[in-house]
Amino acid sequence: MMKRAKRIATLCLAVTLSACGGATLMSEADEAKIGAQQHPNIVREFGGAYINPKLNAYVEAVMTRIGRHSDRPDIDYRITVLDTPMVNAFALPGGYTYVTRGLLALADNEAELAGVIGHEIAHVTARHGARRQTAAVGTAVMAGVLGAVLNARTGLSGRAAGDLLNVGGSAILAGYSRDNEYEADNLGIKAMARAGYEPQAQSELLTSLAAFAKFQSGGKEAKASWFSTHPNNKARIAKAQQKADSAAEKMPTPGQIGTDRHLQMIDGMVFGDSAREGIMRGRRYEHAALGLRFDVPRGFTLKNGKTRVTAKHDNEVQIIFDLDARIANEAPEAYLRSTWATGQRLSGFQNLKIDGREAALGTLKTPNGIAVLLAIDGGAKQIMRFGVLAPRGRESDAEAAMASLRRAIDFLSPRQAAAIRPYRLRVVTVQEGESVASLAQKVRGGAADKEGLFRLLNGLQKDDTLAAGSRVKLVRD
Repeated sequence: MMKRAKRIATLCLAVTLSACGGATLMSEADEAKIGAQQHPNIVREFGGAYINPKLNAYVEAVMTRIGRHSDRPDIDYRITVLDTPMVNAFALPGGYTYVTRGLLALADNEAELAGVIGHEIAHVTARHGARRQTAAVGTAVMAGVLGAVLNARTGLSGRAAGDLLNVGGSAILAGYSRDNEYEADNLGIKAMARAGYEPQAQSELLTSLAAFAKFQSGGKEAKASWFSTHPNNKARIAKAQQKADSAAEKMPTPGQIGTDRHLQMIDGMVFGDSAREGIMRGRRYEHAALGLRFDVPRGFTLKNGKTRVTAKHDNEVQIIFDLDARIANEAPEAYLRSTWATGQRLSGFQNLKIDGREAALGTLKTPNGIAVLLAIDGGAKQIMRFGVLAPRGRESDAEAAMASLRRAIDFLSPRQAAAIRPYRLRVVTVQEGESVASLAQKVRGGAADKEGLFRLLNGLQKDDTLAAGSRVKLVRD
């Protein structure tokens, strides 16, 4: 038995080392299957597909043009614009490619978009995702076999080893290696040049992404969402610039940039939060489908997440809002006592109404402080939950925050809900006498540094000025 286990383990180790060394055990048919299986999950995870036929056709045309000039023009590339303000782009094995509307807003021209798509298609043509998937699955297979051997010897459950089979799926969107990134940059730049785009645009967008990340972090060096799966450094940008210069020298004519077309296509695109995810307006959160609006108290900073809305104060008090499924006819009181705080001792319990809806309030002690909980009737199938969490010594701050929050919760009429609109990107022509400062004052949204956001969106450096007749992006209602 021990000899057999050793032979199996040795064989699996050989498979794993082969995968890590670059061999791709996955067939192209398997790649296409994985892409098709994961596509609905990706779309759901990143806010759904952005529905705008004109914009979608534009992005698809750029992808088709790049794909035709890639190293693998035979692959059936597909691209989806994701309805999220996150600035990101990525690809799955099999040619499934994604770009967010947040990245489209940051890009200044068609060539920059082509650079992103070329880079992502290059990951597909070089089979980086497939190789990473193979390595992960190889590791999981070895762990699974060893787990089975341990089970035979000791009677221990193989569940832990079996769980490792999920490693392959999670590897699809994991970060690429530096060598993968350099290769994708080089292949993408070559494809751009062959397609007739200005190859230097790729490194220009990389620079914009770094500036965007720094702006979001309040001036500190940070990673944009795209860099979370695409390692970035100054050396990489410099290499991309050198490669682009070399590619441009071989082009018979100057590369296409396509500023006007890009601006025309993104004009009117949603900017920031979408209506389906709820919209933030300073300290206010509004959700049309829920028919809900509330303001967090002064001093709290709102953040809209995928599954919940949070707000934090410098004194470490937090507010959390989310939804939970509701048992048929379950009253907020029963939900709070039996489901949300089951097994916990509630104090200060109250049955009350919030803007005409049944609700229940209670407080419980936590290992680190207290939680003030509010459950509200959210309709036949759901409960709306508000929680205020505070560390020890801040109990009174939590109670005051909940009292303020309760007064600020409103349920909207259909007409009020229909009036909720997201911000949109508007392209305007600079008039005589207008400046960066004057146009920046027209920027809407929650950014404290409006001029910084305006310069970032339009690729303007600190000392750059505007010429009358030029076109710029503005965030408007």
